[in-house]
Amino acid sequence: MKGPQKQYTDEMKRKFGYMATWLPGVPLKMGDIGVIRDNAFTRIAGLEDFNIGFDIREDETPEDLEYSSKGSVSVTTKLSGTITPPGSSLGNLDAGFIVEFSGANSILFKANKTKTNLIKNTIKLGDEVIKLYKEGKWNKKWVVITELVEAETATILISNTENAKIELKANANITLTKLDIADASLDLGYTHYKGLDTKVIAQSGLTPLFKVKGIHTNIFVPPVFKEKGITAFDFVTPATAADEFKDDLFFDYVSSDDWE
Repeated sequence: MKGPQKQYTDEMKRKFGYMATWLPGVPLKMGDIGVIRDNAFTRIAGLEDFNIGFDIREDETPEDLEYSSKGSVSVTTKLSGTITPPGSSLGNLDAGFIVEFSGANSILFKANKTKTNLIKNTIKLGDEVIKLYKEGKWNKKWVVITELVEAETATILISNTENAKIELKANANITLTKLDIADASLDLGYTHYKGLDTKVIAQSGLTPLFKVKGIHTNIFVPPVFKEKGITAFDFVTPATAADEFKDDLFFDYVSSDDWE
């Protein structure tokens, strides 16, 4: 069985086409440089450390993003003044949510007013990165965040057992007739939980999704080498990249599968 990290990042990739930040609350920035290990991005530097500047194209059309693991997540909204569901710790006057997970590693994801910003000119960026590699100043496993989803607020819950459960109580705006589980103005807090691996509750300023670019090569490698686990990049060094393979490197999107 997959662990929560692999399950979360895999499901987010399938749903949104973006890599997912792990842990979900880790802050990321455009131009962060890092490596991908165990399906997660680990930051090691930033483009500013190499004196590489860039312009950002800002998203002006915010949207809400929502996802839950199919068939294994149930959300009950409890409005103030309504009868408390059986077995709940919420009182009749309380407002909040009851979230139940029937399977381990099940996910509830809700991000409000997200904006997807990106680096404008990744052709120029790629030229600078490849130049640094040829000079021996860049590791070929390094990648750069070139697209970043920023959420005004987000709630991310991940179970680690079957029959996990969490109850969230609103401590503000409890008279609202429509509640949003990612709304920070509700001042949500949990009154009870069991079997939860990750609890990010209506947190502001998250960067939950991103895309990275890195160096690739179009050098042909015979199938016999691939069967032995030898990749095209095993033949590339800064010296050969500046000489015999000088025209065989390019800068493009990287997925977790490229480095795993």
